[in-house]
Amino acid sequence: MRKSLIISILAITWLCFCGQKSNSKTGQVAIETEIIDSTKNNNRQPSLIQDLERYIYTDTTYASPTGKGITIQNSLPKGGSIAPDGTQYFDSSGKRYGFAVFWTRIINETTTPLELNINFPADSFAIFTPPDSYLKLFLPTDTLTYDKLSSYNYGLTGIKSFLDANFNKATRLQKTINPNEEHIFYVVTLSYQAAGTPRAALILKEQDLYYSMSISPNGSGTIPSGKIDFKNEVGN
Repeated sequence: MRKSLIISILAITWLCFCGQKSNSKTGQVAIETEIIDSTKNNNRQPSLIQDLERYIYTDTTYASPTGKGITIQNSLPKGGSIAPDGTQYFDSSGKRYGFAVFWTRIINETTTPLELNINFPADSFAIFTPPDSYLKLFLPTDTLTYDKLSSYNYGLTGIKSFLDANFNKATRLQKTINPNEEHIFYVVTLSYQAAGTPRAALILKEQDLYYSMSISPNGSGTIPSGKIDFKNEVGN
């Protein structure tokens, strides 16, 4: 009974942390790519931005030589449990993990199609400060639509079966995003022995993508995660 009570308290604590919101909407990341202030971008749909506003953690536009750019928006987390009934995630060995789900939205505001390639290895990443703690990253294949944003875990379902099937596998995303189009997708994180306030963001440095994750007060780290290439318009 006492063990169940402790797990319940931890789940509630994690969920409360996931509901906290950063005061900053524009990602200030250490990159070499020129960043345009996202508030100067007038090409986005106002009604859509209003719907997304309360879920956005970072909103950064990376400039291209034409002056237009690629916008990457990263969400605040939801989570604490993999289901509304408070179910926690345990791996096959019985280890319990802190769970959070995020989304990332990439908008191509250039005149050239871009090729998005993201790869999260099967590895565990020791980026947090507690001994023996680590992070695992996953890319669910479920389609995220805007009507799901207000739902529990942003509407992501079947989480246990997905994690069980992919726990020791790399997950990937490949997508062509045409000019003036966008793509939005889920990111799932599992943290072991590192509880606190989770925050995460996909960031772009030149053509390389990195996933930055922090769990306050237990440290942070950045993981190489793929790249964005502009497609040759000839033959496409």
